[in-house]
Amino acid sequence: MKTPDLPSNEASRLAALQATHLLDTPPEERFDRVTRLAAKLFDVPICLVSLIDSDRQWFKSCLGLDVRETGRDISFCGHAILGSNLFVVEDALTDERFSDNPLVTGPPDIRFYAGAPLTDLEGYRLGTLCLIDRSPRTFSEQDQLALRDFADIIEREFRYQELNSYYTDRTRALNILNDIALDTSGKIDHRIERALAIACQYLNIDTAIVSKIEGEAYTILWHHERQTPSLQNGLTLPLAQTYCAILMNQPDVLAIDHMATSPYLDLPCYQMFGLESYLAAPIWVNGNAVGTLNFSSTEPRLPGFTETEKTFVSLLARWIADLIQQQDQAATLDKLVSNAPGMLYQYRLWPDNHSSFPYTSEGIQNIFSLTADDVFEDAAAAFERIHPDDLPLVTESIKQSAENLEPWEAQYRVLSPEGHWRWIEGKANPEKLPEGSVLWHGYLVDIDERRKNEEMKNQFVSTVSHELRTPLTSIAGSLGLILGGVTGDISEKTRQMLNITRRNADQLRALIDDLLDIEKLVSGNMLMVMEQHPIADVVSTSIEHLQSYANQKDVQLHLKETSAGLEANIDPQRLQQAVANLLSNAVKFSPPRENVTIKVRQMGDQAIIEVTDKGTGVPESFRDRIFEKFAQADASSARAKEGTGLGLAITKQLMQAMGGDAGYESEEGAGATFWLSMPIQGPADNE
Repeated sequence: MKTPDLPSNEASRLAALQATHLLDTPPEERFDRVTRLAAKLFDVPICLVSLIDSDRQWFKSCLGLDVRETGRDISFCGHAILGSNLFVVEDALTDERFSDNPLVTGPPDIRFYAGAPLTDLEGYRLGTLCLIDRSPRTFSEQDQLALRDFADIIEREFRYQELNSYYTDRTRALNILNDIALDTSGKIDHRIERALAIACQYLNIDTAIVSKIEGEAYTILWHHERQTPSLQNGLTLPLAQTYCAILMNQPDVLAIDHMATSPYLDLPCYQMFGLESYLAAPIWVNGNAVGTLNFSSTEPRLPGFTETEKTFVSLLARWIADLIQQQDQAATLDKLVSNAPGMLYQYRLWPDNHSSFPYTSEGIQNIFSLTADDVFEDAAAAFERIHPDDLPLVTESIKQSAENLEPWEAQYRVLSPEGHWRWIEGKANPEKLPEGSVLWHGYLVDIDERRKNEEMKNQFVSTVSHELRTPLTSIAGSLGLILGGVTGDISEKTRQMLNITRRNADQLRALIDDLLDIEKLVSGNMLMVMEQHPIADVVSTSIEHLQSYANQKDVQLHLKETSAGLEANIDPQRLQQAVANLLSNAVKFSPPRENVTIKVRQMGDQAIIEVTDKGTGVPESFRDRIFEKFAQADASSARAKEGTGLGLAITKQLMQAMGGDAGYESEEGAGATFWLSMPIQGPADNE
């Protein structure tokens, strides 16, 4: 008997298996349904969904067996996960690897075995969907294709499981960040160290540090250690000897899952500290990277830091940056009042509701476009510059602060010298004077850019919602047409499966909606899985997905493949997304009863996809901005079309990430041809 070998990525594979949260869970109908159907189709007594753990194979779905697990060392599935293809043993008694296997010589008396590997989104083979018979039999190519189809259904359920885990973890991370931000008790030092302890627990990591970087000096401001303390606040080291020296050369979050296998293996920081995993984000204050928030451990991170964890650290760094900024502002107010940013002031309200600014800094000119003399005796000139919609809220908040002697805070719009409205933020502490008036000591700052950034982020989330909902809507619409009888009569079993698929699509859409409701920022990292792949297959799939939308717009889609069998080194999923963006735009801007033509051709060493419509074309004034994020034409006919102006920007970025490009040719009023190019030659390179 041959004991199955271990995959080369066994540690990461086991970590990925644990991350599914499927092991040792009760049976589920979504898996049992598949094993029942497969067993009936192939006429076998045993069908299993087997997950390969460190020393056992555990059955998530178990049809025809009375046990839920067996040893990995005697498993057939342990062999099956070593390759990507189906693993078939037509007669175990004649196979020297299994002829004396106790599962062959004794119950369940295996003679025939066929197993299809089950893979997660990261490519780890977690287990198999396998068929077992007590008699030898052959297994044709058609049989293998059918078993692979069933395995794909199981893998789809794995995807749903992963999505559910992703959304659950994302919600948990955001809730933790929300709790940290809302807990304002104690001084800044205590708040940050409390947040670091919470973050270490969430990330399940040993050490957290907030550092300050000045020149080539690295100083620990705050830290938390879950193990025996070895650090102290105020410790200063040469920046070059720390992992943060790597981070300062990165635009955003730096994640090192296993330092020993990373490009940074030979750096002095690894030789000195021996940290194997590291996750960090820069701390930006007033546009400058003033320090870092970093988490580290002497153990590797398997299967690796998740995008949610990276986003968590990035957002926590921003929160810490806000606290540091508040602390710095307080110090600046104490030392350099006359040079403080924004407007420092004293505002006085008398019992008869007359008000004035006994003191204002020079920043009043930037905030209200006034001088200190303009408001020294009467504050009316400043209030006249407040937006009419915001004025009642500002006056009411001042009234409440005066009555309760609680700090005053507000955000509102004021009129700029250029005639547009700018957002400002104000904070002040009141004190009651003997004669009954109230005097506030505070400041006002311009937050217009920050508000614009927040609006841009909200618009981005809305755009993502559109991009994600479009394929789901198409899927749901197609399923509805089939179930409605458009394609003819279907069997009851097919109807049941289609109903299940439609319900799952609806659930996935609901999950996406929930995520978009709470998510404020989306990571810019994108995994590209490159492979030699037929171009026409991707284009055909994209057309199928957009066909329902085209039908709704009464537009015909026509594919003209002029270079048959053309392949390129691409990520099929990302290319499909890019093609779908072009098709969606072409359909959207095409008049009813017109054609959209899609061509696939070769030009030199490039594969070219062209999408041609007969719409109004690209306006001349818009052409230099067409691939910019959130760009839309200003023409009324274009603005009337649905969309947020992100699709073409995404398309160009996707193509450039695959080593290609995107462009267009257009005459205003005569339609447009948008094209995608990608290199034909080149080895597959996953990055």
